[in-house]
Amino acid sequence: MMSALIAVLTLFSPDSAQAQSRAAIAGCTWNCYNVDLPLALTVSQVADGGSFVTLEDGSVWEIRLPQRPVAASWQPGDLVELRQVHAPVDRFEILLAKGDTDRAEARLAGRKRVAGSSGQQ
Repeated sequence: MMSALIAVLTLFSPDSAQAQSRAAIAGCTWNCYNVDLPLALTVSQVADGGSFVTLEDGSVWEIRLPQRPVAASWQPGDLVELRQVHAPVDRFEILLAKGDTDRAEARLAGRKRVAGSSGQQ
């Protein structure tokens, strides 16, 4: 009985969950992020009237059309939190949240090279 309990607990240990998470990313087609969310980063740039937001890590996020006016008001240096959208529309699966009220659904559009980076992304 005790050995069965140990076997079950081993299956659900944090290490095995992380290993499963990493394995799932390799062939991922949806929700493919190498970081645990929520994560907070600062805004580096807002482009095209809020259509695209670049964060300090060089990630460029396309903002869903209805929330572009919200993102257009963000300034470089603003802190935004990245959260997961549990019911994404059109693959906008990340929520960028600034404070308690400014929220914009986003999807990863690409990456820019960050000044001072070693070229690894």
